[in-house]
Amino acid sequence: MKMNFKKSILAVAAAFMLTATSFAQFGGEIEFTKKVGSIEVHYKYYVSGDNVRVEEITDGKIEGVQLMDLDEGTMLAVSPERKMYMEVPNKRPASDLDVEVDKTGKTKTINGKKCEQIIVTCSDKDRKIEYWVAKGDYDFFIPMLKTLNRKENQSMFFMEIPGMDGYFPMLSTETTLSDGTQVSELTAGKMTEKKLSKDMFEVPAGFSKFEK
Repeated sequence: MKMNFKKSILAVAAAFMLTATSFAQFGGEIEFTKKVGSIEVHYKYYVSGDNVRVEEITDGKIEGVQLMDLDEGTMLAVSPERKMYMEVPNKRPASDLDVEVDKTGKTKTINGKKCEQIIVTCSDKDRKIEYWVAKGDYDFFIPMLKTLNRKENQSMFFMEIPGMDGYFPMLSTETTLSDGTQVSELTAGKMTEKKLSKDMFEVPAGFSKFEK
């Protein structure tokens, strides 16, 4: 009897842990805007577990889609216009950035979320990036950056900041160190938690694989 009771308690505890884990990761949609000079591009991130879909939108039209499996570290690039897709290799070189990170302790509220200011500077690149980051359940973000493997300062500098697991940049501004000219700005917009269909993270039927 005691053994059965113990097993029941363990089963309940295990179920609780699984439930807690399922709620530990953001799931849903995040709107994002990137400005470089006069060019403005909109993005939508869709997150469900280890699956991430990134849509690049220009003038209201989806120009490209990236489908990522963060557990495997793999990505597919999908062209809705050409109805084709291709595997994107992730050959990430070792980072050799020499940066200074200043967690200033300053805070402000952006989109209803308390954000902390972090400033990253790199003299070799003549760049400074000011991040305003929110702590939450955004554990997908750093693995997503690693999978995307973009060589942009905004991404590379962020990954040089220690202790960023679970954080998401609500606003980041890149400027030159020499004269303060703004180079780029990323702004998070609407963030909606919701359950997403698994079809969103799969290549649509009828799309052909692009072979080099």
